[in-house]
Parts: sequence; structure tokens; C-alpha cells
Amino acid sequence: MPIEQLKGNPSFLHEIIEAVPGAVYAKDRAGRILLGNTGFAQAVGWECGGFIGKNDLELLADKDLARTVMENDQRIMAAGARCQVEEVLRGADGTTSYWLSTKAPFTDENGDVVGLVGVSIDVTERKRLERREKLLAQEIEHRNKNLMGVVQSVVRLTRAATTEEFREKVVSRLVALGRAQGVLKDEARTDLDLRDLLLAEVAAYNREGEERVRLSGPPVRLGAGAVQPLTMVFHELATNAAKYGAFADPSGTLEAVWDLSRSSEARLEIQWRETRASPLEAPSEPGFGSKLIRALVEQQLRGSLSTRWETSGLQCVLSIPQDAVTAGLPLRD
Repeated sequence: MPIEQLKGNPSFLHEIIEAVPGAVYAKDRAGRILLGNTGFAQAVGWECGGFIGKNDLELLADKDLARTVMENDQRIMAAGARCQVEEVLRGADGTTSYWLSTKAPFTDENGDVVGLVGVSIDVTERKRLERREKLLAQEIEHRNKNLMGVVQSVVRLTRAATTEEFREKVVSRLVALGRAQGVLKDEARTDLDLRDLLLAEVAAYNREGEERVRLSGPPVRLGAGAVQPLTMVFHELATNAAKYGAFADPSGTLEAVWDLSRSSEARLEIQWRETRASPLEAPSEPGFGSKLIRALVEQQLRGSLSTRWETSGLQCVLSIPQDAVTAGLPLRD
């Protein structure tokens, strides 16, 4: 078939625009639709047709976004040159999609601009991945800052009579922090369950056949931003219990209870309650562990800490904002 006949064949034009991936369309100078393929019908939410002769304000559910599209079209026609622009559409169901549109004006036989043709490609998935990568990069930066803050706190607050004692204390605490990091890395996770984290720190004191440790509370998913400081908090509490508290007494017990408070502000509340048979004498002043725990809870987790020394053992309550608890959780698609 000669090329002249192809150009005048409506079926030929129809098959071309249908074969192009994405939305293909043409509009007149006033923005009314002259033609559109199936991709265009799906993009504007008129899959049953009937869009010819209508403008974007009549077609699109979100009128503000429709005005933006029409303003883009008028600007491109006024400039008289091809242009690429990102546009946003929102369906009647509230679903948002992103489109990379290439548009160009077309003219009549006198060279006057009488309309616009365009091809728009759905880039919603690409935008989602870009946003995900950006958030992940921000989370890595935030996590590194958190980790550095914990390490600095450990070094700054550790007190020891000798260099060797200082080294042993610092190494012990950093090893505890490394355990949590190892679990996150080895299991390719960015979160841990609160119960698992507690169990990891107190398992050594919960001897087989003895019920020395009782953990109670709903499942709570900790983001990596909370795992790091909470690992150190529980390590310090368990170490203190082994030296002076419940675990230093053969019959001593620990009860850790937690819940998510939904009162005025969503918070995670953790109660650490030690009980021992032999009377406990409260320390005259806060030691390193107490200072480190408070620094971690208040500075790293933006929470609050209350402690009370009773003759039966340490009673401790941690209250942490939920957004600090979930910091660094995997993104949901």
C-alpha cells in the first residue's frame, strides 16, 4: 500500500497510537480532547470512552490537578516548542499516579498553533522507588548518628580505676551493642521484636528449670533506631541485676512488663521489676549504668525514665514515644 494511502487510513493511525505504551492524546487550543488511545482513557478514568470533546476539568476527579495540567498545556502551546513535564493525577478513589509527559504544539496550514499532542508514561513505580531510596539513605544516616551517640555515651560515662578495667567495661558494653547489630545484619532485618531483644539480654540469668524471668506484653516491633539504645539499656539493667539486684540473689526474680499506651500520646511503657529475698541497700549515688540508661532513654529515644530502689530490688519504668520506637522500620510498599 502506498504511503499516501496509509496516511489517509484511519485504521493505520488508530493502530499506531494504540501501539504506543502509555497515554497518547491530542487537544485543541481550548484543551478539548480530539483523540486518545486506551492508555489515555485508563489514565483519566474514562475507560468506557466518551471523553472526546471534553477538557481535563471535565475528565479528571481532582480539579486542582486538572487545572495544573491545562496550565501546562497552555504554557507549552504559547511557547511553541516541545516540552517534557512531570504531572500528577488523582483518581476518584484517591489513588495518586505520576506521569512523565512529552507534549508539543501542532499548527494549521498557516503556521498558527491550534492544539497540542502528547504522550504520557506512568512513572508512579519509579517515583515510589526513588522515594524509598531517599528515605533509606536518610535512615542509614540517622542510624549511624544514633550508633555514634551510643558509643560516645559509653566512652564518656565509663569510670574505672585502671586502663584495663576501663577497656573491659567499654568492650563489654560495645559487645552487647554488637549483638543487636549482628542480628539485624545476619537476618537481613531492620527491626526486632521487643520480647526477643529482652530475652537475648537476660537469657544467661534464666537458668534451665527455674522461672527467674517473666516477660509479659503484646508484640512490639522495634525499628533499628530503637534497637541500638534499648539493647544497651537492657544490658545495663541485666548487668546491674547480676551484680547487685535480682540475679545476684539465688532466689531473685525479674518481671518485665510492657504495653502500648494510647492516652494523650502513643507511647511504649516498659516496667522492669526486680525481686530478691535478701534486703537490698540502695546506692548512695547513681553509677555509670544509671547515667548511661538515663542518657539513652532521654537523649536517644526522647523518652522518660523513673527508678525506685526498694529493699526487694530495683523498680524501673521506661516511657518512650511510639515514633521513636518505630524509627527505622522497613518501609511499606
